[in-house]
Amino acid sequence: MSAAEMLQRLAFRALRARLSRQCASGYSPAPRAVIQITAQPWALPALPQGEEADALLREAEAALRHEWNFFGLSGVREEEIDWHRDPESGRIAPHRFGFGINHRDESLVGNIKMTWEKNRHHHLTVLAAAYSLTRDERYAAEVTTQLRSWIEANPYLRGVNWTHPLEPGIRLIAWVWCERLLRGSKHHADFFGDKHLFWDAVYQHQRFIVATYSKGSSANNHLIGELAGLYISSVAWPFFRDAYRWRAMSRRALAHELERQTFPSGLNREMAFSYHIFTLEFFLLCLVENARGAEDFSDDFQQRVRNMVEAMHALTDRGGNLPRYGDGDEGMALQIQAQEARRDAWLYHLGRSLVGADVPAPSEGKLAAALLGHPPAETPAPVRALRGSVGFEDAGLYALATHRDTPEELFVLADAGPHGFLSIAAHAHADALSFTLSARGVPLLVDVGTYAYHTEPKWRNYFRSTPAHNTLTIDGIEPSTAAGPFLWTHCARTTAHEWQPTDDGAVLEAEHDGYRKQRWTHRRRFELAGRRLTLTDTMTGRGEHDICLHFHFAPDCAVDLTEPGRLTARSNGVVLDIILPEGFTAQLLRGDDEGGWYSPRFAVKQATTTARATLRGRIPATWVTTLEVRYED
Repeated sequence: MSAAEMLQRLAFRALRARLSRQCASGYSPAPRAVIQITAQPWALPALPQGEEADALLREAEAALRHEWNFFGLSGVREEEIDWHRDPESGRIAPHRFGFGINHRDESLVGNIKMTWEKNRHHHLTVLAAAYSLTRDERYAAEVTTQLRSWIEANPYLRGVNWTHPLEPGIRLIAWVWCERLLRGSKHHADFFGDKHLFWDAVYQHQRFIVATYSKGSSANNHLIGELAGLYISSVAWPFFRDAYRWRAMSRRALAHELERQTFPSGLNREMAFSYHIFTLEFFLLCLVENARGAEDFSDDFQQRVRNMVEAMHALTDRGGNLPRYGDGDEGMALQIQAQEARRDAWLYHLGRSLVGADVPAPSEGKLAAALLGHPPAETPAPVRALRGSVGFEDAGLYALATHRDTPEELFVLADAGPHGFLSIAAHAHADALSFTLSARGVPLLVDVGTYAYHTEPKWRNYFRSTPAHNTLTIDGIEPSTAAGPFLWTHCARTTAHEWQPTDDGAVLEAEHDGYRKQRWTHRRRFELAGRRLTLTDTMTGRGEHDICLHFHFAPDCAVDLTEPGRLTARSNGVVLDIILPEGFTAQLLRGDDEGGWYSPRFAVKQATTTARATLRGRIPATWVTTLEVRYED
């Protein structure tokens, strides 16, 4: 920790003591403002109907019944919502000074991710969007009833919903769009009138963010969400004395953080693709606000956002499978479409509209874009086709591909980049020199996901470990060492030595020094040619050791040891044969304590097949693994 951060932490302790005294005294800041809210309906284009609208309305009906469907809850219901209750465990967090609550103590608060998710009010923007679609006052009534309940149950600084400034930031964005999408409802003027306590709550959220926003080693995606909430709400509601100052401050800081937290190529520096999408949503929503008349963001800002959108497209395979690497908790900046909808489609539409991104205009995502005031063009402009392999060398991510975006596509995503972002690398995984593989858009070798954060330490450690990735380990030693749920104290440094796209694939060679204490080095060469991927692993060092190659198959794969030294996986007419190096012996694990798990979504895990190929041998040594794809049709 730097001296500057130590000083910041001391200053925060003093701030926390002052806020604790305010909480104990019942202090509740109220703004001096003239509220000028229009009751006229939000000016929207004709909203597309069809399956997207139907799915959103189904989810809105579930929200009317107080059913929670995030993180695998599958319709867990609360008759009367307790905003401090974890809906999974039923545990209710204390109603006391928020910063005095240990939100990572499961015995005290339950699973804090569950509690925070429902308090982000994504379900309320779904209800508000349903009102815009139907003009059914049931949806508007439920939004205002729940907002009133939340404000009454969460006085300033009290409870777990005042323990982290990211939560007020996301909540403010939800409130902005609830207010807009409910315009024209008879409940709008009643709730959002100039005398209502809602405006005190907005002001308190903004004050809280300004006082407590993330700094130092914690200033990652959280800071972007905090600043975006402050910026969007200050632009939407410029009613308070500080609104213009907060707007200018957050706008400058957002531009700084976009450059600081994003590689020039457009990829997020946290090396966790879920957070690439998360931060991209915040930046695009700020541009939506900007398009309504606020000061322009710079050309550089817009170009980097464009790069972020285009990077997402370049790293997505033919089947629409988004990259999976690093942590992922399905965090959203805003929800105005059903959870089952494609996560990326509406971002492509906004990217095309706001920054001229050269990406497709998918058939999905049109409803969300229209609700935000940016309906896709009826005849979208053409885009250049993706061709061949592409390297994001600053981020160390490489897509090795043949027959790109055709029915014969073979797609390999290889990780040869930094471990993570900032000194703690909070959302990194120990995935140096790992890769994933799909053919015809069918996932075959996968990243197994994240599953847990604060809860179940055993599984938190497993899902981000090296053995949970498609790479090599020696003597069971981790190349990168985790020292807490969001802290790494020893990080492998990866260097790419060769990157060469070819006519029918690509060559990538890289090494990591995660075993530098042992004076070993792992180098891996990827050679993709046609339907064959050749992996050449070289270990330097001395002595006899236990070597293990790890392969994690998609849950839909049927995997067999067809003969000694050969694995065969089948899924949807695609076959992957893996010919192991001479001397390696393979073992299949499924739902085992040591492997065989896959997390399709945060807080959900299912059994899958993991192959471990082991050898007791001497180093230095080189081993060659061949992977060949064939089709059964």
